Amino acid sequence: MRTPELVVDIDPIDLGQKPPRLKLSIHASNLAPIDDEVERLLPVPELLPTELDALRSGYASEQVTEAVADQVTEWLFQSDLRGHLGTAVSAAAASQPFRLVIRPHPDVIPELADIPLELLKLDDDRLALHPLVRGIVHAPRRHRASLAPPARRIAWPFKILLVRTNPRELGGTVPPALPIRKHILEVARACGIADGVKVVVLSSEAGAGGPVTYDALRDELSKASYDLLVYLGHGDLQDGGFRGLPPIGVLLFELAGSPFADSIRADQLRSELQSRPVPVVVLAGCLTAASGATGERLPNSMRAGQSVAYSLIPGEAGVEWVIGMRYRVETLDAERFLRAFIRSLLKEAPGDVEKAVRAGRHEMFQQKPYPPSWSAPVLFRAADAEPLYDFLYTASTTSDPLDEHDQELRSAAWKAMSELPRALPAETRRFASLLLDKVESAFLERRQQQGASLLWPARIEAKPGDTVRACVHYMGPFPVSHLEGRLSFSEAISAQTPPRPAPALEDAGMRAYFALDQPGEVGFVAFGAAREPATRRLDPLFEIDLTLPDAFPAVYELRIESLACEPRRPLCGWNNVIVVPPP
Repeated sequence: MRTPELVVDIDPIDLGQKPPRLKLSIHASNLAPIDDEVERLLPVPELLPTELDALRSGYASEQVTEAVADQVTEWLFQSDLRGHLGTAVSAAAASQPFRLVIRPHPDVIPELADIPLELLKLDDDRLALHPLVRGIVHAPRRHRASLAPPARRIAWPFKILLVRTNPRELGGTVPPALPIRKHILEVARACGIADGVKVVVLSSEAGAGGPVTYDALRDELSKASYDLLVYLGHGDLQDGGFRGLPPIGVLLFELAGSPFADSIRADQLRSELQSRPVPVVVLAGCLTAASGATGERLPNSMRAGQSVAYSLIPGEAGVEWVIGMRYRVETLDAERFLRAFIRSLLKEAPGDVEKAVRAGRHEMFQQKPYPPSWSAPVLFRAADAEPLYDFLYTASTTSDPLDEHDQELRSAAWKAMSELPRALPAETRRFASLLLDKVESAFLERRQQQGASLLWPARIEAKPGDTVRACVHYMGPFPVSHLEGRLSFSEAISAQTPPRPAPALEDAGMRAYFALDQPGEVGFVAFGAAREPATRRLDPLFEIDLTLPDAFPAVYELRIESLACEPRRPLCGWNNVIVVPPP
């Protein structure tokens, strides 16, 4: 079941007038019947630049923090939306925690950049830490094109890249990365997945290597596909170059043989991640002091992190979640956040990025409510499915270097198939299909040799508006008493009839239940009547009829995710596509 959401869309009415006017549309998804529209003025009344500077510096007092929290809460909710928030909390108490999603129109993003929404309150409770609020998420309304989905690894090992840039001209204040790597590996060992977690460090600190230039990062990204990139360093704002354009965020890398910083624009990084996707990026601006050059750059540095984050998360960039820092945080606070984040991601709530951010925020608050470093992490989203790393729920399996190469081949073949007109001779279209068959057969064979089980949907070719039959297969032994997961697809696709379990399920004494209450997904649960593991091969598992929209060319992804099984065993979901070529 998808997480309930309370969504606030923020659109411009007239940004040219004084004061600027905004339209706020609030509605709920899978939560309660909430639907309303109100207006707000900018800037936030009584929100003083001196108070914002105190927050950015990391030294805001309790008095300043609470004053800003009250001002921001009153501006956003006032009396008209406060009741809707109470309704959402009451509904969540009867079901599950909800997330608050802030969806600004691109034109208003610069106007909202300085408003610390992570300080929002519900009565005397901090909303970001409320037990019935899963998190506060920023999700700019940009629409992803219907292109082949970026290749993403779906199996162990879990690969983390720690990037620490520390140009000498900025004071050398960035904390070392090697202790963070050590902690990650300690957590992995404690979870029994030491062989399944790989951490690479790019840092000029002693024992780590040479200068961390942008070329060094690009070279490392070309060598392997990473699941998580953590950036420890500085940022800045750079003039957009044309009058009326907002400044663009840059990350400050090192230059070989020079004390000066190399400014890498957000659009450069985004372009790199389009071809070498990393699903989750953490931008940790962790300065141990704000004096000299870094003190002068501090406001820009904090804004730069948000600017880079917003630039990375349109889905086609290959980045699905970005965690930035709204304020400067002390080294110790940054380390606490990262330790709790990793511990949650690998152990407490495997694969769930949103819960990992909450865990880091909670740890920072428990150690020190003021200054409010706990409210510094800002979560930006391009996707809305959790957990992101489904394979972390299952037992660790070994990975083959060919897996990443094969996923890239599949993406290229899907794109080629979507561009070849259906009117072409069958032999002309056949090559891409034969390539896919060969690549997928090799992947399945490797998984079988490792003793792992795999769930995946069959590939489909169709015409616009067709109703197609999607079949979900299961490969490998089935020694589990309970299996659950989700088949996800574009919300533009509709499921016309309930899924149909395969006869093999009943023959094996398994009961199957399906949920179609959420758009773009089918939830499934199968278990033995006597809670005993099945002993026979089950393939296929189930099938469902899906109706496509009238659009072409298109590549619609089908993905098996959120898998869990008892007893725990090597198990992973795989993806496939529905290809709709032109006539």
